[in-house]
Amino acid sequence: NKFSERDLADIFWQYGEERFSRKIAQLIVEERNKKKIKTTKQLAELIERVVPRGKQRIHPATRIFQALRIFVNKELDNIKGFLAGALNLVEPGGRIVCISFHSLEDRIVKQFFRDHSCSETPGLKVVTERIVSPSEGEIHSNPSSRSARLRAAEVCKPVV
Repeated sequence: NKFSERDLADIFWQYGEERFSRKIAQLIVEERNKKKIKTTKQLAELIERVVPRGKQRIHPATRIFQALRIFVNKELDNIKGFLAGALNLVEPGGRIVCISFHSLEDRIVKQFFRDHSCSETPGLKVVTERIVSPSEGEIHSNPSSRSARLRAAEVCKPVV
């Protein structure tokens, strides 16, 4: 309720990859000037007024709530910290395995694995050439797994 229109739009774009970020932020600020937004339902209804429903399976507000959660919890910074720490903790021959649930997380993991190849010490050898996604059966029994992406890398053994 206190962020500027520009800050909100930047958060929605950067962490939610929302194409309507500017329009949503503008409407939030306009509505906020009339009365404070107190519930997630109020926010979701505002977003529905801006984002066309289309053929999407997810609610139009999903990316906005994701963006807010990622921003508030500093989730991307935590992933970067985890990866750097894991690289220094896992012994040669051990593996670092990450499950990401959206493209921002996956991009960080993929880039980290690529940037820390076995030419560096400590380094990583990618074990999963492509992302591992859940099977149709797993998605059926666990619908929240539908967006999960797994990547794994092995810490390289030192060259003697």
